[in-house]
Amino acid sequence: MPDTAVLKVAATPTGYCLRVEGRGTMRESASALQFVAAPLAQPGTSVVVDLSACEHLDSTFLGCLVEMQRRAGRATPPRLVISAPPEKVKKLLSPTKLDLVLKTTAEPPAVTGEWVALRGAEAGSADVLRHVMECHRLLAQTGAPQKAAFAAIADNIERELGSKSAGTKS
Repeated sequence: MPDTAVLKVAATPTGYCLRVEGRGTMRESASALQFVAAPLAQPGTSVVVDLSACEHLDSTFLGCLVEMQRRAGRATPPRLVISAPPEKVKKLLSPTKLDLVLKTTAEPPAVTGEWVALRGAEAGSADVLRHVMECHRLLAQTGAPQKAAFAAIADNIERELGSKSAGTKS
């Protein structure tokens, strides 16, 4: 399994497709959320997250998908859809029961533009740590079997961020 991920985006007839290739981690999730925030803020624009070439999603990226869904709202038709074959959905989303929360489809959308690569975020930055904390808080609220562990991770990061900011104020 590759240790890296590539995020690519392309236009679709109704919005954008975000493709995750390889491993989706906290570095990629921060960039993914930053990208999809703008289209999801525009009424009528949709985003498809294509996981057909994804081999692994860490808990932060899973929480990021929950945040994307929150931002997309409950529109009909859905404004956020996860695209992957059923076996990939089962592998990536079923352990946390997100397959029951997120709208999925087996087919990726047709893209109308060129694929453009997105850069991952700097893993150790305070912004990424806040992103990781928020993603784990969201996962803890989904009712996932691991919700206590996700809440503990978020609490630990919150303490770490609090001690770092307290240390810089002196």
